[in-house]
Order: sequence, then structure tokens, then C-alpha cells
Amino acid sequence: MTEAPSEISRHAHAYIRQRIIRISRDGLVAWLRSIGIAAAVGVAYFLAAELSNSFLITPETVIFWPAAGISSGLLISLWSIGRWPVLAGVIVATAAANLLRHFGVATTAVWVIGNTAEPLIIAALMQHYFGAHFKIDRLYCVLGLFAAAVAGTAVASTWWTFVYYWLVGSLNEPAATWLHWIVSDFCGIVSVAPLVIGLAAALQQPPSWREVIEGVAPLAVLGVMTGVIVLLPPAPWQTVLPAALVFPMLLWLAARSQPVLAAAGASVVSISVALTAIYGLGHFGDASLSIDARVLQTEAIILVVAIGTTVLAALFAERRESEARLAQSNMLLERERDNRLSSIDTITASIVHEVRQPLAAIAANGSAARTLLEGTSPNVAEARAALDDMIDDSRRIGSALESARTLFQRFDQEHDLIDLNSIALSVLHSMDGELRRQEVKAQTILTPKMPSIRGNRNQLHQVMLNLIHNAVEAMVETTGRTRTLKIRTQLHGPNAVALSVEDSGSGIGSEQLSNIFEVYVTTKPQGMGLGLAICRTIIESHGGQLTVSSDGKNGATFKVVLPIEPSNEATVGRAG
Repeated sequence: MTEAPSEISRHAHAYIRQRIIRISRDGLVAWLRSIGIAAAVGVAYFLAAELSNSFLITPETVIFWPAAGISSGLLISLWSIGRWPVLAGVIVATAAANLLRHFGVATTAVWVIGNTAEPLIIAALMQHYFGAHFKIDRLYCVLGLFAAAVAGTAVASTWWTFVYYWLVGSLNEPAATWLHWIVSDFCGIVSVAPLVIGLAAALQQPPSWREVIEGVAPLAVLGVMTGVIVLLPPAPWQTVLPAALVFPMLLWLAARSQPVLAAAGASVVSISVALTAIYGLGHFGDASLSIDARVLQTEAIILVVAIGTTVLAALFAERRESEARLAQSNMLLERERDNRLSSIDTITASIVHEVRQPLAAIAANGSAARTLLEGTSPNVAEARAALDDMIDDSRRIGSALESARTLFQRFDQEHDLIDLNSIALSVLHSMDGELRRQEVKAQTILTPKMPSIRGNRNQLHQVMLNLIHNAVEAMVETTGRTRTLKIRTQLHGPNAVALSVEDSGSGIGSEQLSNIFEVYVTTKPQGMGLGLAICRTIIESHGGQLTVSSDGKNGATFKVVLPIEPSNEATVGRAG
């Protein structure tokens, strides 16, 4: 007794130590993940910023700013797991890019605030209005992204213009500069952010190889076509917008591929057009046009290509999803139709199975009664007994039909107090003629004063009738020994009663014993394989069990166990 507290204390200390280790390990993993996200975002943003500063800038302004698309796309995709590391990466990358270009600390701080606020505003708006439901393949989400991009770029550009004009005083035309900053950032967002968001989604749910191949092939063709188009001589193409020539390939990407591949195509075209405009190559670098005209032309093309492609990709994605839902609905309808036809077939087969036996007995008793009455000395007593059997068999048909009807009904049936002994004796009495014809000796071992159960009398009567009839048929081929049918009732524990039907036939083989209660499984040449399946359904709907045992040589015993007080979950009258 004195060691118990120390034992408990040792276990408690071990548990606390394990929890501390686990918390520390989880914290270290989360910290390393945050560092990795921040570093990756910082590198991507820095490279995009340097690309823009080195290749996509004119003396007056930047044509478009892909870094804004990277920061916005990553922040939208990683909002729930890494928004702060993303923002940290943007801050560090912006500071590094500005300090490397020998900007002052104050100027660097201005750009850090603007470049951080812009994606934060866009991602926060998307999270507020769409949350986890945002997908790049939804048209309303794409339009929401464009609207959020307008809001974010407007706020950031207003901040930059205000600081530079009022504090630095280095802007000659603040309104024109403000508009240029809005358009260049908006172009970067609409042409790059969908690609980033699509890539993040593709990492979580990778597309199939077929989709990748169908997307990469037109991407390659699009890249070649873009190179050809931007190098076309100006004169023959002055009246035709060359960017329209890439529309068929972009349409192919939008219609046949995932939105991420369509976004990649739009990014290829946008970057190609911007580079050729800056370096005076091809149609978009026409030296006869002023730099402002070339910038406006390039930004217009980027907006048309990026917005049009993204919207088309979302529309086609929604159509593909609608077609998939329609195909699934058709499949479900066909399955429901097949289930209904199967249910009708099962009900029909059940009715045939249940009425075939009493109809055969009626025919046999009718033939016997006629023979008894047509003789020179009519045996009225035997004929009357045969007619009584016919009446009992007709009642059996009514009970069978009622049982089949209630078995497949979809509502609960009224429960009656039932005595299994009376059920057993009633069935034996109704089958007396058949037992005599088949020379079967019936033995009843009934426990007196058996507790009553609650259930459907017709259904339980049908179960008993089916089990006894099967037992009689199992002994038809029995020769060299007495055909004995034993009916036994007994208590089964404190809360259940049991009824068993035992025959002296040839038994059931082990290969059939395991699936004897399955639908369409039968041991009889002319059997339908429904009787035992229906019996099991009825017994289970009463909260009970139906089992079988046999050594494969000396008959079989079917045992029904029913609760004296059925559980509340038991539903009498439901077909499984």
C-alpha cells in the first residue's frame, strides 16, 4: 500500500515528460515549417521583383509587376496555415530588393508597407467573402479575386503616391503615376495569382497524367505561337490585334485543361508581350510608337489575355463539374431503377415461393377428396379431412400474401403478444396432411408457460411454416431410418426464448452452411433460394437471430432466438 502513491507519481511524471517532448517536437516542426515558407516566399518574391526591375521597367514606370501576383496568390492559398510567414517573406524580400538598389531606409519602409498591405487586403477580402470555398475554377470566385485586386492595388497605390508626392516630392504627375501603379500591379495579379493559386491546389490534388499531357502540349504550342506573333513585322498587322491569334490555344487550354494550365498560358503570353515591348522587338516593340503608347498597348493586351483566359477556364471548369454531377445523377437514377426492379422481382419471387407450397397441397387434397368420394363406398370422413386440409391451405395462402405484403412495407407494424408454443402447434396442425403423406413423425418438446414475445404473428407464422416445410423436404429422400421432425421451445438466457426445428435428413454440407441464408442460395433442385433469406430478414427485424447447425450427415437444426423484450431499435416489418 505504501508504494502506490510513488507508482502513480512516476506514471504522472512520465506522462508529463512525454507531453512536453511532444509539444516541443510539434512546436519545432511548426517553427521550421514557418521558416521554410517565409524563405521560399522571400526568394520567389525577390526574383520576381528583380525580373520586373531589370527587364519590365521603362524610364517612367513598370509595365506590370508579377511579384504582386506571387504574394497575393501565396497569401490566398496559405492563409490558414502560413499567412504570417508569407508576409514575413514579402517584407524581407522587399527590403532586400530596395536596399540592394541603394534606396534609403525611409523609401524602403514605404515600399515595405505598400507591398505588404496590398496582398494582405486582397487575401483578407477573399477569406472574408469566400473562406475555404474559394477555388480558381469558380467564376464567382474569379470575379471576386479581380474585385479584391482592384481594392488592394488602389489602396497600395494611394499610399505610395501620397508618400512620394507629399513627403518626397519626386512625382511630376501624381495622378498618372497613381494610375500606372494600379494598372501594373493589377496586371501582375490577374496574370500570375491564378497560376500560383492553381499550382497550390494542384499540389494538394494532383491532376491525372492525361490532363497534364493535354495541358503541356498546347502550352508548348502557345509558347511557339507567341514567339512568332510578337516578331511579326508591324505593317501587315496594323489593323489586326496580334494577341487575338493566341486565342485559339488559350481557348483550348481553358476548355480541355485544369485552370492552372490556362493560367500558365496567360502568364506566358503576358510576360512575352511585356518583354518584347520593353526591348523594341516585333509588333509590340514598334519604335514609331511612344513609350507611353507601348505601355498602354501592352497592359491592355495583358488584361484582355489574363482576364479572358481566367474567366473562360472557370466557366469550362464549372461546365465540366456540372457534366460530372449530371453523369453521377444519371448513374444514381439507374441504380435506383435497378434496385426498384430488383425489389419488385424479389417480392414477386417471394409471393411465388410462399404460395406454391399451399397451392400444391390444395391440389393434392382436392384430388384425394375426389378419389375418396368417387369410390363404390365413399369415405366421407377421409374426404372431409382432405377438404379441411384444403381450407387450411387456403388460409395459409392468405397468411403468406399478408406476410409478403408486411415484409416489404416501409412503416412499422403493430406488435402482438405471441406465444411461440401456439405458433408451433398451429403450423404443425396446418401441415398435418403433408406430414402424413411424407410419413414424417413430428415430436414436440415445448417448454410450458413460455414468456410471450412481441412481434408480427403472420410473419413469425410464415417463418415457422417455412422452416418446417424445408425440414420435411430435406427428409423426402431419407431411407433406412425414421423421418423425424423435432420442434423444441426453451428459454434462452434471462431475456430471450428459442425455437428450434430439427430434421433427420442428410444434413447440409459445410460449403453451403456458411451462406445458406444468402439470397438465391438453395440446397433444393427446384428451390428459389428466397425462403431462408426472408426468414432471416423477418427474425432480424424482430431483434432476434436465425442460425443453423449441421454435421453434413445426420440432419440439420435451425434455431430461432427472439428477445422477450425487443430492443427499441428493432423494427418489425422492414425488409432489412
